[in-house]
Amino acid sequence: MRVRRIKGCFCTGSQNRSYSTIFTNKSPITPELRYLTAKMGALLPFGKAADLLDELLPVSAKTSVNTVRNRTMRVGKRLRKSAEALAARFETERCKEAVIGLDGGYVRSRHPRPERNFEVVAGKVLDQEGNATRFAFLRDGGAEAVKTAALAVRQSGLDGSGVTAVLTDGAAGLRTIHHQLAPKAEHVLDWFHIGMKFQNLVQMAKGLNGMTDGAIRNHALDQLERAKWRFWHGQAVRGLIGLLHLSQWARARCFEHIPLLRKLGHALLDMIRYLELNADSLPNYGERFRSGLRISTVFAESAINEITAKRMNKKQQMRWNRHTVQQFLDVRVHVLNGTLEKAFRAWHAGFRPLSDQAAITA
Repeated sequence: MRVRRIKGCFCTGSQNRSYSTIFTNKSPITPELRYLTAKMGALLPFGKAADLLDELLPVSAKTSVNTVRNRTMRVGKRLRKSAEALAARFETERCKEAVIGLDGGYVRSRHPRPERNFEVVAGKVLDQEGNATRFAFLRDGGAEAVKTAALAVRQSGLDGSGVTAVLTDGAAGLRTIHHQLAPKAEHVLDWFHIGMKFQNLVQMAKGLNGMTDGAIRNHALDQLERAKWRFWHGQAVRGLIGLLHLSQWARARCFEHIPLLRKLGHALLDMIRYLELNADSLPNYGERFRSGLRISTVFAESAINEITAKRMNKKQQMRWNRHTVQQFLDVRVHVLNGTLEKAFRAWHAGFRPLSDQAAITA
């Protein structure tokens, strides 16, 4: 039904332009419509969500893009305020151990200056059965940002001591978050990033043609393969020594006539610095793999794809405000985790009540 509105009089000091004549809880729409709008706004671009609501809802007034955005942001703001209570309510059965994956992604900023992009950190908490609890927060968000990840750990049924490993790509900022979130957990450097860096070095070595018999190329490829084998089997010190010797060999003065070889030597130095900074996070990958433990942050990269890339980056022209994007991230995370409906059920009595059979099954 169409809800009439009353204009506010400026002589009384009113700052609102109009007031709704019903629903005295400062919201002129029902919880069901607010839930549907927020869910569609989190899954679809705001314009497409508005068009979908126009097709579904039996109202004559057209739903605007700003309406969908504002309602979604209001739901995100309320989720942020009641995060503690919701985490305690959604807490699942206790699990003994789990792993956390962290990764970062960039979204376009609404204000090109001073930054054209800003970083969003996303991750997953995986329990023993493979159940995932997603979370996301803005980089440099302070204590509130780490608190978001801590609530996700709590929601999955863990305390701080239950986290066995934190997997990242070795970035300094992600390692800082690891120390704040689960300082007693083991930090594991992502093997996928190590393998890709070795692959880039191998491609550079394959391009060497300094000697007709290919001795230089074969030596470089052999040493790279040997160093990679050592890192896979937990021999980090021997692997670093091998890379250092190979870098010194590649930058020798007798090979100054081979520019690509010197380029390989400088790339090896960058690889050595990367591995030295994460020397305490290089376990025996082969042993972990055979034991069924995780050695890659693929599940964390999938969280970046689910939370930010599909909705905020890929084929999307929208730019985002650093100061309000956290509210949208909260809504999208709850939608992907399947907890948005539970949040509305906690806020509003009688919202989509569970049937007796569904309650027994849950």
